[in-house]
Amino acid sequence: MIKVIGIGPGSREWLPPAIDEVVASCEVLLGGKRALELFPNFQGESCILSGKLSDGVQQIRVSLAEKKQVGVLVSGDPGFYSFLPMLKREFPETEIIVYPGISSMQFAFARAGLPWQEAEFVSVHGRPLERLPLTLERPLAILTGGENTPQKVAAYYKQHRIDLEISVGNRLGYPDEKWITTRVNNLIQDTAEYNNAIVILYPGEVQLLADTGMGISDEEFIRGKVPLTKAEIRVQVLAKAKIRETDKVLDVGAGTGSLSIEAARLAKRGLVFAVEEDPEAQELILLNRAKFGIPNLQLFRGTAPEPFNELPLVDVCLIGGSNGHLKEIIERLPLRKGGRMVMTAITLETVAHGLELLQQQSYEEIDVISIQAVRWKGIKNFHMAQALNPVFILSATKASQ
Repeated sequence: MIKVIGIGPGSREWLPPAIDEVVASCEVLLGGKRALELFPNFQGESCILSGKLSDGVQQIRVSLAEKKQVGVLVSGDPGFYSFLPMLKREFPETEIIVYPGISSMQFAFARAGLPWQEAEFVSVHGRPLERLPLTLERPLAILTGGENTPQKVAAYYKQHRIDLEISVGNRLGYPDEKWITTRVNNLIQDTAEYNNAIVILYPGEVQLLADTGMGISDEEFIRGKVPLTKAEIRVQVLAKAKIRETDKVLDVGAGTGSLSIEAARLAKRGLVFAVEEDPEAQELILLNRAKFGIPNLQLFRGTAPEPFNELPLVDVCLIGGSNGHLKEIIERLPLRKGGRMVMTAITLETVAHGLELLQQQSYEEIDVISIQAVRWKGIKNFHMAQALNPVFILSATKASQ
């Protein structure tokens, strides 16, 4: 039997009496040095767990083979980013009993004075910052650690032009605990050291977009004299793009912003970067962004590929207009490996050029379709055909190697 024992913040005053009884029933006790020091009267065999968890797993195997009762001490609560998942994988046939502790997250929300049953939780301790959502509908609690300090988290959000209220809790439950509430842009300047701190981001004015599906009516957009990607084409482009709700999306030659708006609704917890060089189109993008209430759409003024220098790697690239710079655009797309690229074209020459460039850049799953939609408009007692211009749609995946 393995007993996984949560020790909460790591100080005696936050340990319930029941934990002492559980520890006393063990014959072998594994944990970090500080965790083992909480039980100076333990009579069994103590083993210090180092950063190399495989050594701890081997020690547990030996102890179980000797029919000993094994206790494993974990900080906080065993159910929150602890050793427990590995133990369940390594010892699937062994009975594992879990004893809860007060987690650092519980402490953080207590300090914030907030309920946490509806919050979102994520760890960036040893994990990439890119897993953090960029649009929030509820408080986001982040477990930091290693290279990913609270300041790094703040810098990540500033990189995406997001400045929200943020709290940081460090060594919660200890005499030297620190708790501050500030703004993302201010936290970047903070020189304090936070080791394995908890960060809470508050949604504030940023709201999650409603799931309204694809294919907004063309008439809904503010248009001016700028060409608009028709609804029938938008739906096909978005289907090829396979946008997920946390994706970062680049829309090159965004025009009125119709495709950017639709993409932002799909990537409702990500970001869309609209690149456009025409001043009139730039203003239409801003007007449509305001009309549809899209918080996760950012406009970059300029001729592609120049604005690419300001962008992070994205998951999806949409190319609607290249103004003669298609070669430079495809060569410099800030697209991650395995990301999707979807391009629209209205001439055979552009299609041929695009196919050649994609092959040169070693794209995979290259696909071409052409669409000519026909709308049937009711006139008196009849419906007359209104054919839209045919459009080619090229899609591909950036090679992973």
